[in-house]
Amino acid sequence: MDRPCRRASASACPERSDRTVRCCRRAENHRAPGAHVRVATLACMVLILAACSNSGARPTDVSASTTVAPTTTTLPAVLGPLQRTSEQAVSPLYAQGVARIPNGWIFSGTNSLWRTNDALRVVTSAGPVIPPAWKARGFDHVGDIDVIGQYIYAPLEQPDYAKGFQATARFDRDTLRFVDAVILPQHENSFVTVDPTTMTAYTMDHFDGDALVRYDVAHNWKRLAPLRLATTLHHTQGADILNGVIWISTSDPQNDLYAVDQRTGTVRANGSIGHVGGEGEGLDASALPSGALHVLCVDPKIAPVWFEHFRIATD
Repeated sequence: MDRPCRRASASACPERSDRTVRCCRRAENHRAPGAHVRVATLACMVLILAACSNSGARPTDVSASTTVAPTTTTLPAVLGPLQRTSEQAVSPLYAQGVARIPNGWIFSGTNSLWRTNDALRVVTSAGPVIPPAWKARGFDHVGDIDVIGQYIYAPLEQPDYAKGFQATARFDRDTLRFVDAVILPQHENSFVTVDPTTMTAYTMDHFDGDALVRYDVAHNWKRLAPLRLATTLHHTQGADILNGVIWISTSDPQNDLYAVDQRTGTVRANGSIGHVGGEGEGLDASALPSGALHVLCVDPKIAPVWFEHFRIATD
């Protein structure tokens, strides 16, 4: 079944603490009897109102603090193995990222977005999507995206990695129009995935690394302590979260796929996306009849782009 557009909490207070930018490349979820119920309900309402009232501030940049990130599940994480169920040839323009939405998909290209239905027919498209003011600052590449509620979260990358900053933007899920963006203290920016339960964003500082960078989206993208990985990953391209597991795609020599336990950082290698000699790209993790993992891979001949589907099995 489709993932339910990931979340009422994001809709109730739609990340208003994100920085709205008006100024102004790739290397793109007890009840107590009687009065206790009413007390608990009132307490929850107070917390929700307080969180939303504190979300109005929009920072000019992101603090590099190391606040501990919240966890989302205590269930054992199933890290694989994977079994390929099918593949589809899609437009060679869909060469960066993918995210599931109700009854369809969002695909990203270098500077474009597409919304399709389940049959992969285009419903609407937009491009170029990087606003001129951001283009003037060097941002020329959209990476692997995620969708939470009404928003597409899209990494924007500028090619001078030594500057030590990149950006992540939001676009409207339905119209594909730019909403806002935030500057983040990282060197590269191939993907972003957001945990809908905690509104924690995950990405990597470099394409190669042994840690996932984390940000608290609901609190001005505050920098959190990184999630240390048991294995160094190379040429990371895409990621998504499902049932306590962060699935990561790569364009390393074998286009390898990895599963990361969201609580412990344990890493499991799950073989290749396929089409070795081509380039692994973005990834979505949604439980569907076609499988739970949906990965893009550019053919060695550049066209087509392959949309691979995998089932998560158990050992």
